[in-house]
Amino acid sequence: MKLLHVISILLLLAGAGQAEDLIFFADDHYKSLGRPELTASVANPALVPGDSILRINLANLGELEELMPINESGSNEDILLEMKAEMQSSDALNINADLTGEGPIKVKTGPQHNKQHIKNLPPGAAAVLQFNITAQKNASGWYALPLRVDYERQVDVSVKSGEVFPLYEAERQNLTVQVFVAGNNELLRISGTKSELYAGGSGNLRAAISNHGAILLHNCSAKLLAAPPFYVESPAVELGDLAPGSLAVIAFTVRVDGNAGLQDYQLGCEIDCQEKSIIVPLQITLYRVGVLGNFAGPVLWGLAIAGLAAFLIWKKRDQLFRRKRRWRQK
Repeated sequence: MKLLHVISILLLLAGAGQAEDLIFFADDHYKSLGRPELTASVANPALVPGDSILRINLANLGELEELMPINESGSNEDILLEMKAEMQSSDALNINADLTGEGPIKVKTGPQHNKQHIKNLPPGAAAVLQFNITAQKNASGWYALPLRVDYERQVDVSVKSGEVFPLYEAERQNLTVQVFVAGNNELLRISGTKSELYAGGSGNLRAAISNHGAILLHNCSAKLLAAPPFYVESPAVELGDLAPGSLAVIAFTVRVDGNAGLQDYQLGCEIDCQEKSIIVPLQITLYRVGVLGNFAGPVLWGLAIAGLAAFLIWKKRDQLFRRKRRWRQK
């Protein structure tokens, strides 16, 4: 009866094209459907020539699709342990990520540089990989960097007398991440930035864009390129035409994760014009928010104005008191 039940499950999964991924132990009580699905995105895709730290967000988009009971005979404790263990089939374990350079983009080699390790990445979770890279002086435009990710996943589990015996299988995903290097001959550049961003809140990010070229750029718009820990909450900004030597100010509302580190980050700003599309690097710094939070600036200005007003009133009263005193003495 048990064998017939297993065969029925295999026939059902074969129709869905999933049976080839399943491994059964003879005494299995549960079987799960699901596997890791890793994706990679660059947090700071816009680079400048020279040394940089490239931050890549590695996320597990896998999910537990189904948990199927197979055999209900045996110890209730073992059955419960196996059910819980089978729910980890979508975890990516013992991840080793290796980034390779491309053309003028060089990745610093060595175990501590181009190889990163993550112990466990469950479904829905993400981790940040950091690589030391160098963009040579002749680098300009888009580059695709290969990212090889080796990991293990649990393909089956058996429980005997309260002891769990998982079976792991090695997997490999060959991913690609895109970076953009703004060369020295780019038409558009960031002339200055002003950041009001802090970890765990939303704030404004302003930047001044200047046209250093000799041609008029028509129908331009600007879009902020960001990845965790940054989330853009405002749409693209319409700039109109950018004449040679002109300056345009853009502003975005950005939300920041609460666990973001207090450090410098490099984002990108994509400027799309009728003639061409350009990405320029945009560097920002996260600050520690004070007890007054976003209202620190307005409150401090208000206190300063109130203090100045109080001082002026006191000074005016002191002058009047001195005049009255001199008049009485006369």
